[in-house]
Amino acid sequence: MGLAAFIEKQVLRSVNDKLSQEHIDTAAVLRWWADDAVWDVPAELGPGQTIRGKQAIADWFHAWEEAFPNRRLEVKRVCVNGFYLPGRTNVTVAESTYTETDKEGREYAFDGVTVLQSRNWKIVRVTEYISFAGLPQLATLLQPDTKAQDTVAAH
Repeated sequence: MGLAAFIEKQVLRSVNDKLSQEHIDTAAVLRWWADDAVWDVPAELGPGQTIRGKQAIADWFHAWEEAFPNRRLEVKRVCVNGFYLPGRTNVTVAESTYTETDKEGREYAFDGVTVLQSRNWKIVRVTEYISFAGLPQLATLLQPDTKAQDTVAAH
């Protein structure tokens, strides 16, 4: 593993630690994201929400923090492609376990995989592969992306 891959793994673990804190420091989390970053959050059935731009992503994190005041994200495995060179799109895949407690004290635990694409040391796209089955509170934060559904239907 090269130095850049080692650093990428440490950054990812640090970001997940920040997301697990009582209050999410979105500025610290999003400093690694490009201003025009895209975050694909799939729904259980079909396309989910696509969030575009740092501010919209920060707003989602705030809504998530409100709905789930206690969160714990544990990174299990991280795989970084190749040499992780600046100037080209690099891919990082992380497997994580999420444990969340809603405002009523109900705890939910699930596993997921996150694919991060970055360029010049900034995340440009994140795609989540998480099952939201049994998580109706989280589903209320997600609104279907009708444009994505229209694109899928057209093909």
